[in-house]
Amino acid sequence: MVSAALPREEVRRKMESFSRSFQKMCGFFALISAAAMALMIVSTTLDTTIRYTLNFPIPGVFELSEVLMVIIVFLGITWTQAERGHTRITMIIAKLPIRRAVQLDMFCWAICLVFLAILGLQTGKEALKSYQLAEFRWGSVQMPIWWAKALVPLGCWLTCIQLVIDIWVDLGRLRGKFPLDLPDIRDIVD
Repeated sequence: MVSAALPREEVRRKMESFSRSFQKMCGFFALISAAAMALMIVSTTLDTTIRYTLNFPIPGVFELSEVLMVIIVFLGITWTQAERGHTRITMIIAKLPIRRAVQLDMFCWAICLVFLAILGLQTGKEALKSYQLAEFRWGSVQMPIWWAKALVPLGCWLTCIQLVIDIWVDLGRLRGKFPLDLPDIRDIVD
């Protein structure tokens, strides 16, 4: 019996180690996302100020903002999932018995996983086409956008990895390997 439990314990330790490493990578991408947001705020503020005071817009700010928006959303989406920052209907989950709440949580993650995997696959195909065409954005400044299109499937697939981790944790909760609780839900309700 001890020898059978050892491999499971080893798998749990490796998964927890991977999860911690993945969290660090997601945090790094979240910092890039935050820097892109700061750049977008500064560039838009400067453009608006100069446009208003001197009647001269800064060329390329609109195009830059479009690309920065992709960075903000798709490099920040995985970290937001890891931190449970996405919108959820917590009133319903909080009223359920804890086992049902964890099961519903896991079911929702599975639906998100399927959706994001399909979205990642389709946007990956489009990003590859864009790269092959060396696609760029026409405007006051010509800006390459193939690399920004590649961030969409990257963000989707990274979030899929986070969702697999979330499902694994919920399975561990149901099997007694982790505390049977949803701390992110209980903290909001309490």
